[in-house]
Amino acid sequence: PDTCGVIILGNSGVGKSFIGNVILNEEAFKHAYKSHAVTTETEYEECKVGEEIYAIYNIPGLIEADQNRVDINKREIGISFQKHSYAVVLYVFGDQNGRIRNEDVVAFNAINSAYPLSEKSLIIIVNGVDPDRPAEYDDETTSHLQQLLKIDFPSICYVSKMKTTPQKQALRKQLIKTITEAKPKTHKKEHEIHLQVDELAKLTKQINAFQQQVAAEREQNKLEMERLKKEFDLKQQQQTEFARKYEKQQEEDRRSREEDRRRYEKQLREITTMIPPRIRSLSSTRSSLPQNNQTQLSRRFNALQMEGIYYPI
Repeated sequence: PDTCGVIILGNSGVGKSFIGNVILNEEAFKHAYKSHAVTTETEYEECKVGEEIYAIYNIPGLIEADQNRVDINKREIGISFQKHSYAVVLYVFGDQNGRIRNEDVVAFNAINSAYPLSEKSLIIIVNGVDPDRPAEYDDETTSHLQQLLKIDFPSICYVSKMKTTPQKQALRKQLIKTITEAKPKTHKKEHEIHLQVDELAKLTKQINAFQQQVAAEREQNKLEMERLKKEFDLKQQQQTEFARKYEKQQEEDRRSREEDRRRYEKQLREITTMIPPRIRSLSSTRSSLPQNNQTQLSRRFNALQMEGIYYPI
């Protein structure tokens, strides 16, 4: 096909239909708050962005309680990739009190194994996050997801719970920009999607254990970073204190030298006033005389000293 596919994947209830409707700017895909899947077969709509036409696929969630339903969903995913193998993939994760759901990771790994996803054509969406979440939540969750999925992805969108039209318009602008900047690729099936209902409990348990391990490592790293920061702050404080003491000592030394200079000048003035004018006159002219004259002057000083007229300092 001439159009580029936008294949929206994810489990039931994560908000795939909502994301698709935001991109299309209309309520084309049915979505509701229900305990069971609302989308039971693949839905398809076209969306024009600039001069490009994108085929938006809203696919049923992979994981269900019934194996027959899971097998149907596998086929629906396969049909979508057959119709538009050249595509950008949006994988939607649900938010569970700030945590990534284990079953979403299981479904992602199963699909990624069968249809290897490219980092440049993959867009991760974490839907339904708290708008008042901590400032560090996005960065921490991105790092957490990269560890869980064992893949680096340049594009990730955090979608807060929203209801108003301006909020949806802002989200649409963000999603359209992210989609147009992504690099579509031709997705080829390596093998069938391997996922059995009776294996889900085991797989989700493994993912849960891995999530706990990652969380524990992150907490340990956080504590280590705090320890290193305290050491760094302490060294900075010590260096600042040393610099302050050094500057204080330098200032005290400068004042002491200044005081010594003033005291010396005062003593010099006092001593100078004690010397008779005649001697001061001879002293001031001594250095300017020729060598022979200086010798004669020295003799005169010695004679005056012997007579008690000149009192040395």
